[in-house]
Amino acid sequence: MRIGCLILASGQGKRFGSNKLLADLCGRPLLAHTLDCLPSGVFAKTLVVTRWPQVAQLCAARGVACLLHDREDRSDVIRLGIRYMEGMDGCLVCQGDQPLCRPASLAALAQAFERQPECIHRLAWQGVGASPVLFGAAHFSALASLPPKTGGSAVLKRFPRQIRLTEAQSPCELWDADTPQALERIARALQSPPLP
Repeated sequence: MRIGCLILASGQGKRFGSNKLLADLCGRPLLAHTLDCLPSGVFAKTLVVTRWPQVAQLCAARGVACLLHDREDRSDVIRLGIRYMEGMDGCLVCQGDQPLCRPASLAALAQAFERQPECIHRLAWQGVGASPVLFGAAHFSALASLPPKTGGSAVLKRFPRQIRLTEAQSPCELWDADTPQALERIARALQSPPLP
Protein backbone atom coordinates (compact mmCIF):
# COMPACT_ATOMS: atom_id res chain seq x y z
CA MET A 1 0.00 0.00 0.00
CA ARG A 2 1.39 3.38 -1.05
CA ILE A 3 0.92 6.30 1.33
CA GLY A 4 1.92 9.89 0.67
CA CYS A 5 2.65 12.67 3.13
CA LEU A 6 1.49 16.25 2.56
CA ILE A 7 2.99 18.90 4.84
CA LEU A 8 1.11 22.20 4.94
CA ALA A 9 3.61 25.03 5.36
CA SER A 10 1.75 28.01 3.93
CA GLY A 11 0.57 29.82 7.05
CA GLN A 12 1.13 33.58 7.16
CA GLY A 13 2.13 33.46 10.82
CA LYS A 14 -0.22 36.26 11.87
CA ARG A 15 -0.58 34.99 15.45
CA PHE A 16 3.12 34.16 15.63
CA GLY A 17 4.22 37.54 14.28
CA SER A 18 6.60 36.15 11.63
CA ASN A 19 7.26 33.05 9.55
CA LYS A 20 7.14 30.48 12.34
CA LEU A 21 8.25 27.64 10.05
CA LEU A 22 11.75 29.13 9.97
CA ALA A 23 11.77 30.16 13.63
CA ASP A 24 14.70 28.85 15.64
CA LEU A 25 13.87 25.76 17.66
CA CYS A 26 16.85 24.45 19.60
CA GLY A 27 19.28 25.62 16.93
CA ARG A 28 17.35 24.52 13.83
CA PRO A 29 14.31 25.80 11.90
CA LEU A 30 10.97 24.58 13.23
CA LEU A 31 10.10 22.93 9.92
CA ALA A 32 13.34 20.92 9.97
CA HIS A 33 12.17 19.27 13.19
CA THR A 34 8.79 18.48 11.61
CA LEU A 35 10.48 16.85 8.61
CA ASP A 36 12.62 14.78 10.97
CA CYS A 37 9.45 13.35 12.56
CA LEU A 38 8.62 11.39 9.41
CA PRO A 39 9.40 7.70 9.85
CA SER A 40 11.82 6.23 7.35
CA GLY A 41 10.39 4.00 4.62
CA VAL A 42 6.72 4.65 5.40
CA PHE A 43 5.78 7.30 2.83
CA ALA A 44 6.12 6.74 -0.90
CA LYS A 45 5.85 10.50 -1.58
CA THR A 46 6.40 13.54 0.59
CA LEU A 47 5.46 17.07 -0.45
CA VAL A 48 5.75 20.38 1.38
CA VAL A 49 3.32 23.03 0.12
CA THR A 50 4.36 26.59 0.92
CA ARG A 51 4.10 30.23 -0.05
CA TRP A 52 7.58 30.97 1.38
CA PRO A 53 10.65 30.86 -0.91
CA GLN A 54 12.87 30.36 2.16
CA VAL A 55 10.92 27.23 3.06
CA ALA A 56 11.33 25.98 -0.50
CA GLN A 57 15.09 26.54 -0.16
CA LEU A 58 15.17 24.56 3.11
CA CYS A 59 13.30 21.69 1.43
CA ALA A 60 15.63 21.74 -1.58
CA ALA A 61 18.64 21.53 0.71
CA ARG A 62 17.12 18.45 2.36
CA GLY A 63 16.00 16.81 -0.89
CA VAL A 64 12.29 17.12 -0.03
CA ALA A 65 9.81 17.89 -2.80
CA CYS A 66 8.22 21.31 -2.40
CA LEU A 67 5.45 23.16 -4.21
CA LEU A 68 5.80 26.95 -4.06
CA HIS A 69 2.54 28.82 -4.68
CA ASP A 70 0.90 32.22 -4.30
CA ARG A 71 -2.57 31.14 -3.16
CA GLU A 72 -4.23 32.68 -0.11
CA ASP A 73 -7.03 30.22 0.66
CA ARG A 74 -6.39 27.07 2.71
CA SER A 75 -8.68 25.04 0.46
CA ASP A 76 -6.55 25.99 -2.57
CA VAL A 77 -3.38 24.92 -0.76
CA ILE A 78 -4.83 21.48 0.03
CA ARG A 79 -6.14 21.14 -3.52
CA LEU A 80 -2.67 21.83 -4.94
CA GLY A 81 -1.08 19.29 -2.61
CA ILE A 82 -3.58 16.49 -3.04
CA ARG A 83 -3.13 16.55 -6.83
CA TYR A 84 0.48 15.50 -6.25
CA MET A 85 -0.80 12.42 -4.42
CA GLU A 86 -2.47 10.87 -7.46
CA GLY A 87 -1.75 7.15 -7.46
CA MET A 88 -1.36 6.96 -3.69
CA ASP A 89 -3.69 4.76 -1.64
CA GLY A 90 -3.72 7.32 1.14
CA CYS A 91 -2.21 10.62 2.24
CA LEU A 92 -1.12 11.84 5.66
CA VAL A 93 -1.85 15.56 6.02
CA CYS A 94 0.51 17.22 8.51
CA GLN A 95 0.92 20.75 9.80
CA GLY A 96 4.40 22.17 9.34
CA ASP A 97 4.43 23.58 12.87
CA GLN A 98 3.91 20.28 14.71
CA PRO A 99 7.50 19.22 15.43
CA LEU A 100 6.97 16.83 18.34
CA CYS A 101 5.18 14.00 16.54
CA ARG A 102 7.16 10.81 17.05
CA PRO A 103 8.07 8.66 14.07
CA ALA A 104 6.65 5.63 15.90
CA SER A 105 3.26 7.34 16.27
CA LEU A 106 3.11 8.27 12.59
CA ALA A 107 4.13 4.72 11.65
CA ALA A 108 1.33 3.39 13.89
CA LEU A 109 -1.12 5.73 12.14
CA ALA A 110 -0.01 4.32 8.77
CA GLN A 111 -0.39 0.76 10.06
CA ALA A 112 -3.92 1.52 11.27
CA PHE A 113 -4.73 2.88 7.80
CA GLU A 114 -3.39 -0.26 6.13
CA ARG A 115 -5.78 -2.32 8.28
CA GLN A 116 -8.76 -0.05 7.49
CA PRO A 117 -7.99 1.94 4.34
CA GLU A 118 -11.62 2.94 3.91
CA CYS A 119 -11.47 5.00 7.12
CA ILE A 120 -9.98 8.37 8.07
CA HIS A 121 -7.28 8.02 10.71
CA ARG A 122 -6.38 10.73 13.22
CA LEU A 123 -3.61 10.93 15.76
CA ALA A 124 -5.23 11.40 19.16
CA TRP A 125 -4.60 11.81 22.85
CA GLN A 126 -6.93 10.18 25.38
CA GLY A 127 -9.63 9.66 22.77
CA VAL A 128 -9.61 13.19 21.35
CA GLY A 129 -8.67 13.32 17.67
CA ALA A 130 -6.25 15.92 16.34
CA SER A 131 -3.75 16.41 13.54
CA PRO A 132 -2.06 14.75 11.62
CA VAL A 133 -4.84 13.03 9.69
CA LEU A 134 -4.47 10.18 7.18
CA PHE A 135 -7.08 10.20 4.41
CA GLY A 136 -7.67 7.32 2.02
CA ALA A 137 -7.77 7.87 -1.74
CA ALA A 138 -11.57 7.65 -1.60
CA HIS A 139 -11.51 11.03 0.17
CA PHE A 140 -9.10 12.76 -2.22
CA SER A 141 -11.93 14.17 -4.35
CA ALA A 142 -13.52 15.72 -1.25
CA LEU A 143 -10.18 17.28 -0.31
CA ALA A 144 -9.75 18.58 -3.85
CA SER A 145 -13.16 20.26 -3.79
CA LEU A 146 -13.19 21.90 -0.37
CA PRO A 147 -15.34 25.02 0.00
CA PRO A 148 -13.41 28.30 0.28
CA LYS A 149 -11.79 29.09 3.63
CA THR A 150 -12.01 25.49 4.86
CA GLY A 151 -9.49 22.74 5.48
CA GLY A 152 -9.49 19.01 6.02
CA SER A 153 -11.80 19.40 9.02
CA ALA A 154 -14.66 19.91 6.54
CA VAL A 155 -14.11 16.34 5.30
CA LEU A 156 -14.00 15.06 8.88
CA LYS A 157 -17.38 16.67 9.52
CA ARG A 158 -18.83 15.04 6.39
CA PHE A 159 -17.70 11.54 7.33
CA PRO A 160 -17.71 11.33 11.15
CA ARG A 161 -18.50 7.61 11.24
CA GLN A 162 -15.43 6.79 9.18
CA ILE A 163 -12.97 8.38 11.65
CA ARG A 164 -10.64 6.10 13.61
CA LEU A 165 -8.19 7.26 16.28
CA THR A 166 -4.61 6.19 16.92
CA GLU A 167 -3.28 7.19 20.33
CA ALA A 168 -0.10 9.23 20.42
CA GLN A 169 2.61 8.25 22.88
CA SER A 170 2.56 11.70 24.50
CA PRO A 171 0.18 14.69 24.52
CA CYS A 172 2.97 17.00 23.36
CA GLU A 173 2.97 15.29 19.96
CA LEU A 174 -0.23 17.18 19.17
CA TRP A 175 1.12 20.63 20.09
CA ASP A 176 1.60 23.23 17.39
CA ALA A 177 3.52 26.50 17.40
CA ASP A 178 0.85 29.09 16.73
CA THR A 179 2.48 31.66 19.04
CA PRO A 180 5.99 32.39 20.34
CA GLN A 181 4.83 31.13 23.75
CA ALA A 182 3.75 27.82 22.20
CA LEU A 183 7.15 27.53 20.52
CA GLU A 184 8.86 28.08 23.88
CA ARG A 185 6.78 25.28 25.39
CA ILE A 186 7.79 23.00 22.51
CA ALA A 187 11.45 23.92 23.03
CA ARG A 188 11.20 23.02 26.72
CA ALA A 189 9.67 19.65 25.78
CA LEU A 190 12.48 18.96 23.29
CA GLN A 191 15.10 19.71 25.91
CA SER A 192 13.44 17.56 28.58
CA PRO A 193 14.44 13.91 29.04
CA PRO A 194 12.22 11.64 26.91
CA LEU A 195 9.33 9.93 28.62
CA PRO A 196 9.78 6.18 29.23
